[in-house]
Amino acid sequence: MREGWQRGEAALALDKDQVERLIHEAFPAARLRTFAPALGGMANTNIKVLLADPPHAVLLRLYQRDPAQAAKEAALNRLVLRHGVPTARFLHAAPANEVTGGPYAILEWVEGPRLETALTGMTDAELEVLAQDIGRVLARIHGIGFKEPGFLDAALQIAEPVDLGADGLRAFLRHSFVEGIGGERLGGALTAELMSFVDREGERLEAWLDRPCLTHSDFNGSNILIRRAGTAWVVAAVLDWEFAFSASPAIDFGNLLRQPLGSRQSFVDALVAAYETAGGYLPPDWQAIARIADLYAWADFLARPAASPALIADARRVIRQTIGR
Repeated sequence: MREGWQRGEAALALDKDQVERLIHEAFPAARLRTFAPALGGMANTNIKVLLADPPHAVLLRLYQRDPAQAAKEAALNRLVLRHGVPTARFLHAAPANEVTGGPYAILEWVEGPRLETALTGMTDAELEVLAQDIGRVLARIHGIGFKEPGFLDAALQIAEPVDLGADGLRAFLRHSFVEGIGGERLGGALTAELMSFVDREGERLEAWLDRPCLTHSDFNGSNILIRRAGTAWVVAAVLDWEFAFSASPAIDFGNLLRQPLGSRQSFVDALVAAYETAGGYLPPDWQAIARIADLYAWADFLARPAASPALIADARRVIRQTIGR
């Protein structure tokens, strides 16, 4: 679904000397072989760097969209690793650097394709096995609880509580579509339909708000690396945690089960079975709740100044489908 979506801000272009200076802050003796932009990611600049010496391959990450999230992501990295969530380990993190001025990090390089690119070559049987592992990983993430929903600071404390119930969703949609640019893109008629829909169905969200937990908030095939384990595909790493916060599991399920994965019923069934077996909780109407919760993301997309035509078209289509269901 992300084909044709564009970055809000152009990736930073670094030369060899600049890359070396950043790498040498963590690995003074490392010799640079090559470097190139890493695929994926629309918020920050990610560069794959190959070294002649250990660790041989690393990811250089330069924060752009929201530099304040850098310290939070480093803290989350330590937290999720302690809970057995596969992710790329932070090898170095700094609040500023002499090349771009902003925060940056060096992460271990995790080899493996992104799920979104590998999906087309998978059989249903392979995808079902992978879905089971994704379900187990997601249950570990959601097993990390917080006292209330909210945005996290660098110490992983709730810095700003948020209302993720019906009132909170209505307020967010008004901000995006009535006060913001999103309304022009969605159109007056569809905006009115959406607000009426939330008035009717928004209370469903309450059923999944009684146990706030760590929510990745961008949990989809672009941020899931996979690898072979024997004949099966398993999760190699869950990437890009800068948008994570304390919320409802519905946020992650709504994101993950967008097209095309959401239309693969065998994937959904295997995911759910593994998630519940691993201790995850799903209310009876969890799919409807997840679709409603995903409206937060689509409203945010439409309100972004640099939203591409493809992104706007996808958002309008999904919102229509959600209302129709």
